[in-house]
Amino acid sequence: MKIILTYVLILLQVFLFAQSDNENKKTKIEILSSDELVYDQAKGRYQMCRGNVRFKQGSMLMDCDSARFYEDINKIEAFSKIYIRQRDTLDLWGDYLEYDGDARLAKVSKNVRLSDGKMRLQTDQLNYDMVDKIGYYTTGGNIQNGEDKLYSKRGTYYSRSKEFFFKDSVKLTNPEYVMTSDTLSYNTVSKIAYFYGPTYITSEENTIYCQYGWYNTDKEISQFSQGAYIEGKDNKLVADSMMYYRNTGLGEAFGNIKLVDTLEKITITGQYGSYDRFKKSTLITGDPIAIKNIDGDSLYLRADTLIDASDTSKVRTLTAYRDVKLYKNDMQSFSDSLIYNFTDSTIEFYIDPVLWTDSNQITGDTIIVFRNSQGIDKLKAYNNAFIIEKDPNGFYNQIAGKKLDAFFTNGKIRRVDIEGNGQSVYYAKEDTLKYSGVNDVLCGSMVIYIDTLSKVRTITFLKQPKAVFYPLERFPLEKSRLPGFSWRSIIRPKIADFIN
Repeated sequence: MKIILTYVLILLQVFLFAQSDNENKKTKIEILSSDELVYDQAKGRYQMCRGNVRFKQGSMLMDCDSARFYEDINKIEAFSKIYIRQRDTLDLWGDYLEYDGDARLAKVSKNVRLSDGKMRLQTDQLNYDMVDKIGYYTTGGNIQNGEDKLYSKRGTYYSRSKEFFFKDSVKLTNPEYVMTSDTLSYNTVSKIAYFYGPTYITSEENTIYCQYGWYNTDKEISQFSQGAYIEGKDNKLVADSMMYYRNTGLGEAFGNIKLVDTLEKITITGQYGSYDRFKKSTLITGDPIAIKNIDGDSLYLRADTLIDASDTSKVRTLTAYRDVKLYKNDMQSFSDSLIYNFTDSTIEFYIDPVLWTDSNQITGDTIIVFRNSQGIDKLKAYNNAFIIEKDPNGFYNQIAGKKLDAFFTNGKIRRVDIEGNGQSVYYAKEDTLKYSGVNDVLCGSMVIYIDTLSKVRTITFLKQPKAVFYPLERFPLEKSRLPGFSWRSIIRPKIADFIN
């Protein structure tokens, strides 16, 4: 079996070599037909052929209205309705031809058209090598391939590989986008375009830029790199490289990602991103950081994963997952996850969240912060709600309960409502800032009012209150910490955590 296979391969190589050799060796041009054939030596050393003229050389056939045939030097000068075909390789038309049969070079001009069955090229002048099956133009050419239309000042066509190489003012037009580039190669079979140098792809929804990439115009898959970005009406995405699947609406970005949304005044950075155009959702990982302008101040957000998405009612949210840190001048937090609502600036914190405002630490199973134009307006903490304030002397004022509502003015707590299992330890101060004692309160519900100096002014006890007021020196040490007390200032985010 090995001997037979070896023999077959040898025969195949001999056949291919012979075919290539026959294609390249010099052959004479033949006249197959002509209604009129005139030779006038006084006018020149050529035969004048008129009417239904047909020539043949190897596998090439050429028709025209008239021609001058220089038989001794194996050349043709043809006029009007020129049609050249070479097996199943191509069809070439024009109104004027200079053909060198020895070099197998054709120079076609005036209304030039070239087609390989699927692609059609139109130009003013085309040079074509019949041996290597390579054509090129330098005077501008237009190509139609299915729905794709392409123009360039210069171009080269490799008939064997069905590939074009375009240079200067390249423009590829598709019903859904327009691509402009300095240099572009395009395969008419695979329909893959490779672009080099500054390249723009513009559609109704965005503009894509890169200095290197490729685009499968059939499958609508593209890759962009070297200065790549996608810019829409209100946003811009920059990355080291990108992949985009237009049919599915999915996109990916890799390395040094920067997403800027001018409408919402937010910038998100990271190392990997994915985008779903139809679901209006963007996911960014790789140590992502979000910076949003709120009322002239910046809110910083850091997590393992950030997701910017809109739901069916067009409510847009930014969700953060795992080790979530938030920093703003009037508020800092640490939690497992977080949801920011772009519409009303509401922020929801989940799974063991810790929130700091001024000198207060707030915890609970879930915390929701409501904002207005002045900053924090209201805060709700659900299940195991706990507020701790550390005063300048190291004492901890505490409020705990099942549910907590805190109301703010100018970033400071002014009122706290506790519902269910209310408890409080508060170190009361006189106007002289000396301690008058410690309030130890156990109550089903309570309402606490705090003044501008962060001192408790009034406490309203509801549902079977139990309150004891101790002089500071007699306050039992074991009562100085409510159940669940945990001062966690060591994990309080700082601005340095967000600036690389």
